[in-house]
Amino acid sequence: MSVEEFRGITVDSEDGERWLLIADTHVGLEVELGKKGVRIPSQSARIAQLVLDFAERTGATSLAILGDVKHEIASIVESAREVREFLNRISSRFNKVVLVKGNHDGNLDLILSSDAKPNVYLIDSRGGFIIRSRDGKNLLLLHGNSKPRIEDFMNADVIIMGHTHPAILIQDVTGYVMRAPVIVKVRVDKSVFGKNMYNTEIGATGGPMNIIVLPTFNPLTVGMDVFEIFPKDLVEVETILHYARTWEILSNIEVYLTDMTYLGTMDVLARIREEFGEGGYDVNWL
Repeated sequence: MSVEEFRGITVDSEDGERWLLIADTHVGLEVELGKKGVRIPSQSARIAQLVLDFAERTGATSLAILGDVKHEIASIVESAREVREFLNRISSRFNKVVLVKGNHDGNLDLILSSDAKPNVYLIDSRGGFIIRSRDGKNLLLLHGNSKPRIEDFMNADVIIMGHTHPAILIQDVTGYVMRAPVIVKVRVDKSVFGKNMYNTEIGATGGPMNIIVLPTFNPLTVGMDVFEIFPKDLVEVETILHYARTWEILSNIEVYLTDMTYLGTMDVLARIREEFGEGGYDVNWL
């Protein structure tokens, strides 16, 4: 497996666990595609194997999926079967498997209750959950479509989320243009971010805060161009990035390929895009 395929990050927690953090597995996407006439084999086993391979390579002991575990918003028999197969394959590998509900995860609790596993936990989308990293930072893990509880936000040093599927158009040395998933780090002022989100002063919690946005984990899912996310006010997408007012702070937004190759800040990438066009990001893959 190439390092470019690793669409997640790992975090060492204070209690000795090494967490593998991924988002947007969209298990069962092929069921919906089949209804539209696109016939592809089940991908649940492949996605599960990717998770297991990443865990083996990184030494991860616990797993968190930050929302949209499943694809179809309403549960149907085929989709539920795909989700159960996926969880059966991965659950025995980890000490803990934490699933944060996303906007696609309707009735996920019913699917889990039909085949309960003691180490699999479901967290409400508004709640998210906090882990304390080995270096003493409180990491708030959530999907990103709903505001977290204000007390969790106040305690958080870093937010890690999914939901928006960030990607970028890049061009290799042969001229081939492709869309590649990216990891994005947004630096915000916590007090301003909190005031925008809760419409109230939230106390002495100012200073810089990082928001880490993970790409979609499902290889079939098309990512969303970062220029359709961060320079715009995405009210209709229902993302907490709206409250960060990212279009005003493009110089504080860093973009990385999934192998952590640093591409630059959004303001610099915007200038390159203007000069060379949408396919102007030249990455030497050879």
